[in-house]
Amino acid sequence: MLALGALSSCGPGLPLPQASAKCQVERAERTERKLKEETFPYRKWMRAGAEPDVVVIGLHGFGGATVDYANLGKHLLREQPKTALYAYEVRGQGSDPKPARRGDIDDPQNWSRDLLAFTDLVRSRHPDARIVWFGESMGGLILSRTYRQEIDAGRPSPCDALALSSPVVKIRGDFPVWKKELVRTASKVAPVARIPLDALAGGEAVQMTESSNHQDQSKTNSWNVESHTLRLLVTLGDMIEEMPENAARFREPVLVLHGGQDFFTTADDVKDFVHHVPGRTPLTRRYYPEAHHLLMYDAGKDEVIRDIGRWLNRLRRE
Repeated sequence: MLALGALSSCGPGLPLPQASAKCQVERAERTERKLKEETFPYRKWMRAGAEPDVVVIGLHGFGGATVDYANLGKHLLREQPKTALYAYEVRGQGSDPKPARRGDIDDPQNWSRDLLAFTDLVRSRHPDARIVWFGESMGGLILSRTYRQEIDAGRPSPCDALALSSPVVKIRGDFPVWKKELVRTASKVAPVARIPLDALAGGEAVQMTESSNHQDQSKTNSWNVESHTLRLLVTLGDMIEEMPENAARFREPVLVLHGGQDFFTTADDVKDFVHHVPGRTPLTRRYYPEAHHLLMYDAGKDEVIRDIGRWLNRLRRE
């Protein structure tokens, strides 16, 4: 278990502009206490005795878990002994150590706080290594928002490179507007009310790899969450719509991986997304026409993972 920077909101009180300096100090002290109280499980793939010069921090996707990085981690252990991979269980997902939080997010800023705190811890262990944020699906939403917020606040880049696997960069054009608005309206009345994802998908099978769909995986994955709160679903929708704005802030080298059979995002949507990345930012896009959403577990996973490895090696030479 790993201590993470996962703090709750300050709670009731004066709005920040009216708060006294003493009040702000007290809030900061409460924040520090809460930082020490939170723990999350994590996995690490690192060659014994090696000191990595590149460390990848992996954020899994919606309904996923750190085991989703196992194929990449095993490849790096074999082929890149100086690359380490850390991945932690994302708050509100099925391996959150607090069962009551699974399928919910009270404050989406907690996702960013967790990522920044985890990054600080990794940097403290590997102070000379380059840090790569790697997000799969929802993980890409979290790291993209966090990166933009840090840049917009005038702080240094929080990582040395970013990788997005199957980023969800636009809400599907065939998703009924009335469903989206119904969920948003209902979330204002009952934010913690829960609905199963099948209710939004209309019973349609969501193909995740060539050989499996979401419904199959939900029956076998121990970390599956049956239902999610309305406020979590609305938060994800908002984060998806922010993705082009996030891309416009990217300064560090970026890798984007996506498949032509992805249920959630079309190839054209991803092309439009990468066009928002500034021209001066090193950008690598890899497109796999026959691949589905879970690229590192699909039929063509070996090619995907080799491409990731090549990109990581190029970072060392830049």
